[in-house]
Amino acid sequence: MLSDRQKKYRDRANRARRELLKEQEKFRAISDGSGKRYRVCVDFVLSGAPEKAVEFLNWFETEFPDDVGEPAFLLYAALAYYRVGALGKAQGYLLDTMLSNIYLLPYLFSRPIPKQDMWHSSNWAQPDYIENIKELLEGPTSQERQWFQERFEDERFTSI
Repeated sequence: MLSDRQKKYRDRANRARRELLKEQEKFRAISDGSGKRYRVCVDFVLSGAPEKAVEFLNWFETEFPDDVGEPAFLLYAALAYYRVGALGKAQGYLLDTMLSNIYLLPYLFSRPIPKQDMWHSSNWAQPDYIENIKELLEGPTSQERQWFQERFEDERFTSI
């Protein structure tokens, strides 16, 4: 049985997905300046339906092949694939998460890093972005956070 909160997320994900599909059908293109394409996956995962998130991600990857995503979306895409057991895809999205905001993964396993002396390509790449998505960062379980840390500290992530 879904909780009221899960129903809210499920309804929001379904509504945003329908709006995207309706726009695509009507205009043969999607102009999503509000970023709702990023919320669908997040909301499906928060609703307890990672398989729906993966289904959406398959569509998303076809419709937006050059989209670089945004950190919370990428994190939740990794979570969706992790939760359905597709660890290779999960790791790919986790790597994209790390590259989109270098502060996010260390924050999730309680090793925040100070602001680095480097160019940040957008406000999504800044350390204070984490404050804007704090409620979303409650989603990953301790087991998932441990998996994030293990990936973050492995040779591939470290070398990149």
